[in-house]
Amino acid sequence: MSGEADQVLESFENIVIIILFTTIDNITCMPIVHISLYSGRTQREKDRIAEAITEDVSKILNVEKKEVIIVFEEATHGNWYVSGVRL
Repeated sequence: MSGEADQVLESFENIVIIILFTTIDNITCMPIVHISLYSGRTQREKDRIAEAITEDVSKILNVEKKEVIIVFEEATHGNWYVSGVRL
């Protein structure tokens, strides 16, 4: 079995979304969506984002919702840098 990872990167204001999925024997499996954002969002906001992204990823990649994994990575404002400058 050979495997390779593909990555899709989408940036929005204060949010970075990375979608990773693995291809094994020409079969795409388990998309993992990593969402990086400033800390401080409510659990309800993260729930709503996860629900919406799961729905779209499921439809676009033609996978079952139970195969979509969402991971939130939160960091304080002082931990974000662009071109070496703190945001």
